[in-house]
Amino acid sequence: MRKLIKILEVNIDRLNMKQAVERVRELSTDHSQSSLVVTPNSEMLALAAEDRDLARILNSADLATADGIGVVIASKIMGEPLEERVAGFDLISSLFKELAAEDINFYFLGGKPGVVDRAVANLKNDYPELTISGYHHGYLDRENQQQVIAEINQKNIDLLLVGMGVPLQEKFLDNNLKKLNVGAAITVGGSFDVLAGEVERAPLWMQKAALEWFYRLLQEPSRFGRMLALPKFIYLVIKAKFFDSK
Repeated sequence: MRKLIKILEVNIDRLNMKQAVERVRELSTDHSQSSLVVTPNSEMLALAAEDRDLARILNSADLATADGIGVVIASKIMGEPLEERVAGFDLISSLFKELAAEDINFYFLGGKPGVVDRAVANLKNDYPELTISGYHHGYLDRENQQQVIAEINQKNIDLLLVGMGVPLQEKFLDNNLKKLNVGAAITVGGSFDVLAGEVERAPLWMQKAALEWFYRLLQEPSRFGRMLALPKFIYLVIKAKFFDSK
């Protein structure tokens, strides 16, 4: 039985990192249906508050982890504090480490042409035993989308990682997951850029101090507009908790 907290009408699983990794492992080995794993952060939840289709997709997921300190703060405001954040990049990093020696095969879909290739090369260097059965960039037209789906199904993938950005990746899987023979599909945002060395993650001390957003802003000043989603998100949570419920 899943233990959930609802934040802005979106369900978030009450799991720590170890539990989330184990849950993804279970989903990946069950091919009776293709499961969906999403990693909502504050920006995504603020968007879902306005995009009902995105909210519906997030709530259809078999696992939704709290990606970002903003979601953890929101859980405290709601009076149901989450144990810790389970960031998407940290989750897949843990999966690579835990599943490298197991008979679990991955497929990567997303990123710009060339980026996912470098991400795969770096991962194979770091985890020689990791089974990556295929990969493709995320710039799909109708023809190569069908080709990619056919390739994934032919290879009987356990874990499909989709990094196309929000909400494109969620809506891609909503439209196509039933056509895919995978154990589980995970939305990973810009993780391929990090794995490829295109973008650096914040130092660990900044991650622990909840300043990763600031580090990203220093790297990519063009993200300033997107960063405004965090105060908007906190405002919406406070409004929902103390005003809309009355």
